[in-house]
Amino acid sequence: MTFSHAAVFYNPDKPQNAPLAQKVCDFLRASGVAADLLSDLDRLSTHDLLISMGGDGTILRCARATAPKQIPIFGINCGTLGFLAAAEKDHLEQDLTALLQGKCVLHKRLMLAAQVENQTYYAFNDCVLRTDESRAFETRAVWNEAELPSYYGDGVIVASPTGSTAYSLAAGGPIIEPSVPVFTLTPVCPHSFYQRPLVIPAQGVLTLSPVLKTDSTKAFISLDGQKNVPVARGKSVVITRSPCDAQLLCLPERYFFAILHRKLHWGN
Repeated sequence: MTFSHAAVFYNPDKPQNAPLAQKVCDFLRASGVAADLLSDLDRLSTHDLLISMGGDGTILRCARATAPKQIPIFGINCGTLGFLAAAEKDHLEQDLTALLQGKCVLHKRLMLAAQVENQTYYAFNDCVLRTDESRAFETRAVWNEAELPSYYGDGVIVASPTGSTAYSLAAGGPIIEPSVPVFTLTPVCPHSFYQRPLVIPAQGVLTLSPVLKTDSTKAFISLDGQKNVPVARGKSVVITRSPCDAQLLCLPERYFFAILHRKLHWGN
């Protein structure tokens, strides 16, 4: 895979990453690749590569912006965990050289589409139904027109395979290998010992309906923990597989199980 026009993105809320992002731009230009330094993903246009400078949160933002445009992401970890990143900032030029030499593997990752009142939003990791109050509420769930037992607790996480190692895992959900086309439903602090995470096929329609007792309680669907969309009383959220996948470029040695062991200490 070759590239002619790259975008190098850094989070404007973390300006300390700007000098390193500029260094990446300079390296790309010296290697014959046109490069634009961006702090606003709305400026993506004819780019055929996006280099994300930041942590996992930055890659989540990039994935929602690039998936509809089918632009692959090469993540350089400038944060703490860097679970989704392809490279570390300490090996910058070495890993960028490998990228330009075509040594990276392209992974397509399933994303979620959440529809709220005829408006569709995308999420890479998860969609979380919650309220603005620290109290339990009921969530009615329907999968492909089959009613599921209601959830009663602090909320429900619907995670993609990639998102299975994020909030869902912290709430007791299973680890899903990223290529498996499924959703995971993980209840948050359920008021029952018998409510456990549920894995369902991604090819289907999931409808979640919060049951709110008062008009003062507000429900939201949280997309990757970064964007909150209100869900009006009596309304539902319809979650399906997004028509577009995120595309992550990765060095061969950073395969899923190696990163799971190195970053999350799985198997220790």
